[in-house]
Amino acid sequence: MASFRPLPVLSVLMLPALALLVWLGSWQLDRRAWKVDVLADFAATAQAEPVMLAQSLCEDRAEIGRRVVPPQIDNDSAVVRVSGRSPQGAPGWRLFTPVSACEGDTRVLMETGFEGLETATRADDGAVVQASDFTQLRFEQPLGQGPFTPPANPAANEFYAFDPEAMAPVLEVSAQQLNTEVWLALSDGAPPAYLTQTPPERHLAYAITWFGMVLALLAVYFAYHIHVGRLTWRRDNS
Repeated sequence: MASFRPLPVLSVLMLPALALLVWLGSWQLDRRAWKVDVLADFAATAQAEPVMLAQSLCEDRAEIGRRVVPPQIDNDSAVVRVSGRSPQGAPGWRLFTPVSACEGDTRVLMETGFEGLETATRADDGAVVQASDFTQLRFEQPLGQGPFTPPANPAANEFYAFDPEAMAPVLEVSAQQLNTEVWLALSDGAPPAYLTQTPPERHLAYAITWFGMVLALLAVYFAYHIHVGRLTWRRDNS
């Protein structure tokens, strides 16, 4: 027969800690399910036939990941450089130029190449990276600004996120002309980094970690009660 007299303060502190760990584990499982669905949808969209720009973007059917037939660009079009990486993982600058998207003055940024840094080298053979080997063009979400994103340097044509206001003078267009929902990104066929940097398997591992901490915390909680004599067992001789 067990006798359990929980310590009031420790128990009060224990409950929110357990609730937080269980919530974190459940949240990671939800994220895993969401990521699996997103990757499946992206793969299905990416395998569909390429569409013309006017048949998608201008009719509000620009699906993220959908391949696009490259539109015509002028050889003298202005270019902005956005910080990024090549398919081989080398740092450098992604090159974007504005192209006419629909009737009127709307422009969408289209990626035209990759400019490797002079000091960047390939991880496999040490050769200086000159450009990337892209094979297709697709709709992607423009690179957003985060709390640690460096500020843009328009004078040097160096950008670290999609910034219409700062890019407009360099591209010789107005900020209102630039489409802010999507841009046309060159791709090697693999999903974009924002979908693969935390794969579903990692979310599952995080969930297991949080639930493991729940078990560890319960083990410590009951072990301490046993140690101080607040949790005991005795035989029922009746």
